[in-house]
Amino acid sequence: MSFISKLPKRFSTPAVFAIAVVAMVSATIPIAATVGAFDGGSAGAASSSGAPQAQSGDDAEANLPYLFAVYAITWAAFFGHAFYMSRRQREMRNEIAALRQLLERQENADRSEPDSGSG
Repeated sequence: MSFISKLPKRFSTPAVFAIAVVAMVSATIPIAATVGAFDGGSAGAASSSGAPQAQSGDDAEANLPYLFAVYAITWAAFFGHAFYMSRRQREMRNEIAALRQLLERQENADRSEPDSGSG
């Protein structure tokens, strides 16, 4: 648990985002290459056995590259949104800290002024 709580302090948000994107791409590329290997390998065996061949539009494996593309785009959008939200949260924290400091200065200035209207 302590490692997870220290993780954002050790790595900046862009570094975590870059690591996530590299991991996603490295996991997706071998799968997409494997799907491409099945495109033409079994066509000769299916025609010699007399089994009906599926047309390329009806073949479920023909659409797998599109599935992986949408999968990759979805994860990229998710990590992009998470990156944007973390940046926005950091900006809001900085703004809240600045407002607190301004409020403290105003309160200290109000306390240090003598009451001139009470006499």
